[in-house]
Amino acid sequence: MPNADATLRLDHAVESWVFEDGNIDRYPEAHFLDLIVGGVSIRSLVGPTASDMVTELNRPWLPDVNNAIDRLLGRLPSEDLAPGRVALLVCAIEGDLGCGQLTTRLDVGVEKISWSKFQWEDGIWDPRPVDGLEDPLLFDRIEYERAFIDAYERVAAFGYDELAHHGRRFLWPWQWGWKLPRE
Repeated sequence: MPNADATLRLDHAVESWVFEDGNIDRYPEAHFLDLIVGGVSIRSLVGPTASDMVTELNRPWLPDVNNAIDRLLGRLPSEDLAPGRVALLVCAIEGDLGCGQLTTRLDVGVEKISWSKFQWEDGIWDPRPVDGLEDPLLFDRIEYERAFIDAYERVAAFGYDELAHHGRRFLWPWQWGWKLPRE
């Protein structure tokens, strides 16, 4: 990938896994907007390490999607990361730093936005460099910001099965769906 202006596109992607909830297997799906840089998913650029990771533009986390957009645009700092760093890929299940994240230094200029110093971070070990990504990636600021214009609406339109993601909830016996026989 050249260091000249890269292109950024957000495409729908799905990550699924099996979750054991007692004696029931659940199959949650994370529908999210994948970061496509120069026509290639950032997940495939970093290899198998990121194959089960997602972006924070993820339907199960809809209430936080606007904050994720603001972080990727440089308007809001990331709480768990060093100043100027943002998460590009996170764990599909919880998205927390402890599971590991692909992060980058985000520099917002007048005409350009750059991603540089890519690292794997988990909050426990020292950050590790990432193989497979050229440093830095430069984007035209107007085109970069345009990629996020309708991101929230697109994420909100994705399918979502709350039961698959959050498991069973406690039901009282009268909520089980059966009724006592009438006398």
